[in-house]
Amino acid sequence: MHNKIRLNYFMLLLGMVLIASSCQREEEEEMIPIGNIPEIGALPESVLSPNENPYSNEKFELGRALFWDPILSGAKDVACVSCHHPNFGYADGRDLSSGVNGIGLGPNRVNGDVVKRNSPTILNTAFNGIDLAGNYNPDAAPMFWDNRAMGLEEQALLPILSKEEMRGSEIAEDDIVDSLIQRLNTLPAYRTLFVEAFGDATINQNRIVQAIATFQRNILANNSRFDQYMRGDLNALNNQEIEGMNTFISVGCANCHSGPMFSDFQLHTLSVPDHALVDDDGATGNFDFRTPSLRNLNLTAPYMHNGSFDNLREVLRFYNDISGGNANSQNPNVGNNQIDQDARNLRLNNGQVNEIITFLNTLNDEDFDRSIPQNVPSGLSVGGRID
Repeated sequence: MHNKIRLNYFMLLLGMVLIASSCQREEEEEMIPIGNIPEIGALPESVLSPNENPYSNEKFELGRALFWDPILSGAKDVACVSCHHPNFGYADGRDLSSGVNGIGLGPNRVNGDVVKRNSPTILNTAFNGIDLAGNYNPDAAPMFWDNRAMGLEEQALLPILSKEEMRGSEIAEDDIVDSLIQRLNTLPAYRTLFVEAFGDATINQNRIVQAIATFQRNILANNSRFDQYMRGDLNALNNQEIEGMNTFISVGCANCHSGPMFSDFQLHTLSVPDHALVDDDGATGNFDFRTPSLRNLNLTAPYMHNGSFDNLREVLRFYNDISGGNANSQNPNVGNNQIDQDARNLRLNNGQVNEIITFLNTLNDEDFDRSIPQNVPSGLSVGGRID
């Protein structure tokens, strides 16, 4: 009898050990980094540069100077940083950007010409166009909300040409670049910087945009907790965040917000509400806009191409309204059947909103270059009239 009791007790202990061991294995299996998820992935730890515009420290520093210097605007009052400031994650914290004639910074900027779209961050734009396998071509990286420019070199010129953003009305679009080159040539400090960056003092359009693009390409935020987890750090995400990631994928968010940049870089019609100040029918007249990246969202609100939504909960509520068979358009110019099929196929409910937001917060990396120069080579106000 005693032997039988001891045997039963031993078997009970053995069973408990096996159950505990099995549970531990299951928990470990859940926490294994899933770097081979086909829908999303970590950003590369370094960037590629175009063959015709290789990186150099000197070119980066020239680009930084040009980025912060209002010398590149028609009235010498606006710089690139006026709408892409590090205090706002290299965006501007506004629904629609405020360009020439503006005074102040971010949401406090007043009197500027209205730019019809929300200012996208330049953080990680080096990786625009990256695919699910991590491949990308810096010469063909899609830029802007409508993909109208390919590569940062092409992108860098367009705000300078824009009447509302930087050019103003006093200088014609065909004349602005020549005018800026003449200005830069009169400044010994810039001539020195161009010699250091390019080997001689020639200043031309190509070198200006190459320098600006080199600076922008190397403003990175590519070490979020999500990136760390996908690279193998099991402790970078907690169980709730992993659950949120699984929800993000399972409801269909990753159908468009895919790859390391959480964007397919394609145009989609979503029926985002119109802005009261501008009429904008998108890239092709179908109210279609490029899928934005979801990285560093805590720094770059408000959201969508016209800043319609102040927070992530509003964004997800919008997707809930147009998805799951509802197809309830939020824009009178867009019929329900015009809403992108991927958006209509979402299966999102209110209970999943918190899970997804929890996951999206793991995509934030606030350890990026926030340095602000004390002066710029032109001697003008740093950043233009932003104080």
